[in-house]
Amino acid sequence: MTKEELLCELDKRNVPKGIYSLSGIKDGECLCIVHKENIWDVVYNSRGGITYKERFDNERAAYDQFYQIMKDDYGW
Repeated sequence: MTKEELLCELDKRNVPKGIYSLSGIKDGECLCIVHKENIWDVVYNSRGGITYKERFDNERAAYDQFYQIMKDDYGW
């Protein structure tokens, strides 16, 4: 899945923009994608503490995992 496809799916499912970030760490409780060089990290930021982190060397794989986490959390 691409970033644009993921954004489209999240919008279609009315996922609040405040609970995720596809462009780095965001304050509060949120699932984030952090991209640095050729690495994409999917992380959960819990008020400044990372409670989940998975690393990918493939952009599509990172966005697929992000979507799967949201899908599991929301029960789609």
